[in-house]
Amino acid sequence: MKILVTYAGSGGLAAGTAERVGKVLSGLGEIVTVLPMSGVTTLIGYDAVVAGSIEQAGQWTPEALDFVRRYQGVFWTEQLAIFTVCHSLGSDKGAESRMVVMQYTAPVRAIAHPVSEGFFSDEIDPDNDTKPGERSKFKLNILFGILKESDLRHQQAAIETWATKLHDKFAHGMQSGAKSPVHGV
Repeated sequence: MKILVTYAGSGGLAAGTAERVGKVLSGLGEIVTVLPMSGVTTLIGYDAVVAGSIEQAGQWTPEALDFVRRYQGVFWTEQLAIFTVCHSLGSDKGAESRMVVMQYTAPVRAIAHPVSEGFFSDEIDPDNDTKPGERSKFKLNILFGILKESDLRHQQAAIETWATKLHDKFAHGMQSGAKSPVHGV
């Protein structure tokens, strides 16, 4: 199966999540392309799409929403998955928090019907080089016990677990007759 993993922005949190999802899917034997949404010119030839964005002001970024609108005619239930990286998950866990976060992707679900949604916290990103000193701040937080390396491993494990389950859903979608590959755009 050929899978596109795409994300809003040119780097940062969504890119890191997309890369990790791509590595898991590749490790499971799939042909994976990871690209920023701005680099996607067609969906022709892909059997499945994973699209992601950071949460910005309580919703996906404008770039990510535009991407979904642009390709809404080719997304089908069995072969689209989305992920959102948001601050809300790290500070307030539980069902109530998840319901709030699901509102961030309501406009996406109004356009397309993803087979799966992943929600991940933005609070743990040791590779975030977007602001000066963020990497040092991360290391100091670990050093002083404010943030534990196990928190980072937990977040990475959550992404990897979601991607593994997603692989199974995509494979099931292909077996049950989902359109393959994407045509027309």
